[in-house]
Amino acid sequence: MKPDIPRPPHKRFRTSGILPPVCAAVSLLLLGCASGDKRGFSTGDHWRVPASGDFSAKIPPPPRQNSPAALEGVREILDLQARATPRKIASARWTYEFSVFSFSLALGPSFTAKNYPQTAKLFRRLNSLVQRVNTPLKDHFRAPHPFQVDKRVKRFVDAVPGYDYPSYHAARCAVFQRVLSVLDPGQHTKFEAVSARVEEDRVFAGEHFRYSIEAGRRLGEQIFQELQNDQRFRRDVLKLKGAEWTPAPDSRNSF
Repeated sequence: MKPDIPRPPHKRFRTSGILPPVCAAVSLLLLGCASGDKRGFSTGDHWRVPASGDFSAKIPPPPRQNSPAALEGVREILDLQARATPRKIASARWTYEFSVFSFSLALGPSFTAKNYPQTAKLFRRLNSLVQRVNTPLKDHFRAPHPFQVDKRVKRFVDAVPGYDYPSYHAARCAVFQRVLSVLDPGQHTKFEAVSARVEEDRVFAGEHFRYSIEAGRRLGEQIFQELQNDQRFRRDVLKLKGAEWTPAPDSRNSF
C-alpha cells in the first residue's frame, strides 16, 4: 500500500550542519569515479560530469564506529524502530524500491513508466550516473550499515550488499526531485516531501545513519549542479518537458 504524501520532516533532520542550503552556490567538482578520466566521465549518451580532483576529499568522512555521533545514530534508529507500526514498515519496504515513479505520491497514480516512457528512459540514465559516482565513494569510506554496527537494529528490507556512506537513495532523491522541479515547478514542495519520506524510511529501516543520508543528499545536490552546466543535459530535459510534461501530470488529473 502506498503511503500518503509525507509531512515535512522534523527540524533536526533538515537543519544538519553537514549540508549547505539548497540554493547555495556549489563549487565542488566530481571525480571520474569509474573510468579514472581526469576530465570527467559521462553516461553512454554523453552527459558529462567534471572530475577535477578527488571528490572523496570533498565529503567529510563518516564518524568512527564507536564515536559519540555513531552511538547517537544507533540510539535514534532504535527509538524509531521501537515505535514501528505495520504501516511504517510497509512504507519503508515500498520506498526502498525507489525510482522516479515513487514520486507518484506527488503526481498521482497515473504517473507510471507505461504512461511516461521517455521520462522512464531519462531517469534510468540519471540513476546510472548517480550510481557511478556513489559506489566508488562507498567503497572509499567503507562505512558499515547500522544493522552491522549494532545487532539490536532490525532490518525491515532486504538490501543489496554494500556500504552505508553516502546514501545512494538520498543522492538519487536529491537529483530526481530537482529534475522533476524543472519539469513541473509547481510541485516542488511535494517532490521535497517525497524525498524526505524516502530518506526517513532508510533511517527507520536500519539501512543508513542520519549522517549518511545527509552526505548522500549533499552529493546529489552537487551532481545536479554539475549536470546543469551540461548543455546536452539541459537540452534533453527541455525536450522531455515538451514531450511528456506539457501539461504537467498533476494538471491532467484535475478539472
